Amino acid sequence: DEPPVLLGQDKGANPVEFVLHALAACVTTSLVYHAAARGIRLESVESQLEGDLDLQGFLGLSDQVRRGYKEIRVKFTVKSDAAPEQLEELTKFSPVYDIVSNPVPVSISIVNQPTV
Repeated sequence: DEPPVLLGQDKGANPVEFVLHALAACVTTSLVYHAAARGIRLESVESQLEGDLDLQGFLGLSDQVRRGYKEIRVKFTVKSDAAPEQLEELTKFSPVYDIVSNPVPVSISIVNQPTV
C-alpha cells in the first residue's frame, strides 16, 4: 500500500519497501548459508534497512532526481565469534544484493488491448 500522500491508505508495505524486505531476506539467507558452509557459528542475526527516496523523481517533477532509492543502508547485528569483516564478506553472495548494487538491464513490453 502507499501512504496517503500517494493516494494509499498506508496499511502495508509499498513496492520500494518490499525491495528492502527482499534485500534483508536474501542477504540474511546468504549470510547464514555461507557461514554454515564454512563452519562459522551464528547465534543470532538481526537486520535494519533504510533507504532514501525523493518523491520528485517518482512523481515526474524533476528529471534531475532519481526515481528509486539513491542510497540504501543495511545494518546487521550478528552474535558470532567470527570477525565482522569475515561476516561482511559472506553477505556479498546474495543475489538480491547483486541486483540492487549493480546495473541490470530490464526490458518492459506492453501489449495494449483497446477497450471497446
